[in-house]
Amino acid sequence: MQCVEVKLELGHRATMRSKPTVEGFTHDWTVFVRGPEGFSIQHFVEKVVFHLHESFPKHKRVIKEPPYQVSESGYAGFNMLIDVHFRNKEEPKKVEFEYDLYLRLEGPVANTRGEKLTFQNPTEEFRKKLLKAGGVRSFHTF
Repeated sequence: MQCVEVKLELGHRATMRSKPTVEGFTHDWTVFVRGPEGFSIQHFVEKVVFHLHESFPKHKRVIKEPPYQVSESGYAGFNMLIDVHFRNKEEPKKVEFEYDLYLRLEGPVANTRGEKLTFQNPTEEFRKKLLKAGGVRSFHTF
C-alpha cells in the first residue's frame, strides 16, 4: 500500500494587554495552522475552519487563503475545533483537531504542536499536491 505522510503545525501566540479593553479583554491572541519549516500547505489544503467559543461574533471562521489564522482578543482560554479541508475529490475530505487555546497571566504564550497525517493510496492528483507541500512517500504493509 502506498502512503503519503504530511505534517501540519497547529499553534497559537498570546500576549497580555497593558490594560483591558472596554469589553474586559485582557489578552490578544492568534491561532494558526501551517506547514512545518516553511512548507506551503495550500497545495493540499482547501480551507481551514476555526470554531471559536460561541461568545465570539461569527464564531465559525473560514479561512481559504494562507496564512490560515485568526486573531482576536479575549479574557479566557477555551478548547476549539479546527477543521482542515483538503483539495481531495476522494475521502478523506477533511480532518478535525481539538485545540486548547490557553492564556497566561504572566508572560506571553507561544505554543506549537505537530500533527502527522497519513493518506493511504491517495489519487495521483492528490498525491502530487501532498508531495509538493513537503509530503513524504512511505509504504505500509498491513
